[in-house]
Amino acid sequence: MKRMLFLAMCVLGGLTANAVAEDLDAGKTLYTANCQKCHGANGQGGIGKKLIGDASKWEFSAFKNAVLNGLDDEGHKLKQPMPLFGKLGLTDPKGKVPDDTDLQNIFAYVKTLSGKKG
Repeated sequence: MKRMLFLAMCVLGGLTANAVAEDLDAGKTLYTANCQKCHGANGQGGIGKKLIGDASKWEFSAFKNAVLNGLDDEGHKLKQPMPLFGKLGLTDPKGKVPDDTDLQNIFAYVKTLSGKKG
């Protein structure tokens, strides 16, 4: 009985992990359309915060709070202005407030930028 329960938990856990797997192509598309203008093609910064390095190591909740509310991981307003995508919605698709899937995809893509030059 314990083995059956363990097997069921493993299967359920695997299904759950696959259900929230990030889509890097979708993340790149959203990043390019909405983030690149300020954060740079490779997350090197510019008008907006440099994303390679520290930001790519944030917890998802901090990333989400920054994107939606313009707040850092301690709840303080970001030093550099950030569009409040939680209120204004994205640039493309225009007005769409990013959901957790969108944000997870963007965050996963941002994490890939740490190894890029440019």
